[in-house]
Amino acid sequence: MKKYKNYPSNFALLTFLSLFLTSFIFGQTIRNDLLSLDNRKDFGNYLFCQKDYLRAIDEFNIVLNGKWNDTLQYKVASSYFNMKKYSDAMNNYEKLFSSKLISEEAKLEYYRSLFFIEDFEKFRKKFVADYFPKSYEVQLNRLRAYSYLMDDSELPTETELISKFEKPDVKQISEFYNWKKEPPYKSPTKAAIMSSIIPGLGKVYVDEVGDGITAFLLTGLFTYLAMDKFQKDQTTSAWLYTALAAFFYGGNIYGSASAVQNYNASIKFTFDSEVKVYINKRDHFLPKPKYMCE
Repeated sequence: MKKYKNYPSNFALLTFLSLFLTSFIFGQTIRNDLLSLDNRKDFGNYLFCQKDYLRAIDEFNIVLNGKWNDTLQYKVASSYFNMKKYSDAMNNYEKLFSSKLISEEAKLEYYRSLFFIEDFEKFRKKFVADYFPKSYEVQLNRLRAYSYLMDDSELPTETELISKFEKPDVKQISEFYNWKKEPPYKSPTKAAIMSSIIPGLGKVYVDEVGDGITAFLLTGLFTYLAMDKFQKDQTTSAWLYTALAAFFYGGNIYGSASAVQNYNASIKFTFDSEVKVYINKRDHFLPKPKYMCE
């Protein structure tokens, strides 16, 4: 009996160790399966479709470090694009320029990213053989033509610019071109001269009729009061009203010139806004990116 007295405790220990090792090995197997590249790719795709782009990039990069995948690299670049990190997007699209599967689409998205940076001069300079996707030549040439409306560079001829577009867009692009070529700006000098002749007339010139009438009435009132006081030999108050009349007279001249600058700034802002609204409505004349979740 002495020989077997420790048998129950040894059996319990062996059972515990067996169960522990089994659960450990099984747990490791499950963990390794969960962290497999295929599962990380699937999880990354899920995050991508949920628009959790930053975490999707992390998952995709882990997969890419283990096994290259053109589609995943494209999604990494697209994630940066969707986060409006356009320079990072360009760098990642550029890695796909030699891809047999998706090089043309990557080059297209490279240009889309460059356009969104709004460095339109650089955008036009990048139209070179190494970068240009021939499959999307028509669409990108439209975007290139459109870019001239969005910065202060010299415009090409109207015929050259609108020749890139189809009939539904030609009329609107032509209107934008003429607006850009000869914007309906007003002259600060003209406004100042008009207000020096008739106080407030420069404000009326820029459609600030209420301010123009106010300037005319106040300047006229203080001028009248100054003249009346001089006629009554009330020199102190006469000079006070003269100073006020001069102040409002000079102020309305300066204010009219400033009002023209504000007017012209609003014209430019309206133009830029309408151009951007139109191009957004037309999806930048480009096809939808590939491999996007609906």
